[in-house]
Amino acid sequence: MSGWSPPKLSRGVVAGFGVVSVLILAYALLIQGALLLGLLPVLFAGFGYLVWRILAAVEAIADGVQRIADDREQR
Repeated sequence: MSGWSPPKLSRGVVAGFGVVSVLILAYALLIQGALLLGLLPVLFAGFGYLVWRILAAVEAIADGVQRIADDREQR
């Protein structure tokens, strides 16, 4: 796998995401009174993370296939 895609998020990023998510949900429930207003940004962020992980997996697969092709070409 190439160096630009870390295998997982650091604890600080996960903790930051959790704190921001709780703050957004608390604001939506306590101030605005609308759960969906707070739930949508959190779900979009989670969806974005899943898309990023899928792209990282596809990159790893492509890298492996390229290494196999290079190895067969050298034989």
